[in-house]
Amino acid sequence: MRAGKGKRKDDRKFKRLRVRYGPEKPVHLAYAIQVSVSGAFLVANRPVFSPKSPLLVQFDTPDGVLTTRAIVRHVKNLPPQLARFSPSGMGVEFISPPPELEKYLASL
Repeated sequence: MRAGKGKRKDDRKFKRLRVRYGPEKPVHLAYAIQVSVSGAFLVANRPVFSPKSPLLVQFDTPDGVLTTRAIVRHVKNLPPQLARFSPSGMGVEFISPPPELEKYLASL
């Protein structure tokens, strides 16, 4: 394991991708940053779900909309006054993403 990689399975890419997410339907808007094939950090002020919560995460890709299940692994919930210093949101791990989504995320 490389230094600084922590528990991550894959290298992160510092991209900003618009996504939708939610526990039953992907209805809330967020930005996925620090993206890898196995997960991402979703920048979202509200709602932020607690660790171990299941989510659906939807990506708009050049080939269409791709959705995957995810589990919230960690939460960073800061007051709005601190948003300019560090984003609030959730680190999520993707659960069995479709091959098309894996290919898209690997190509970033």
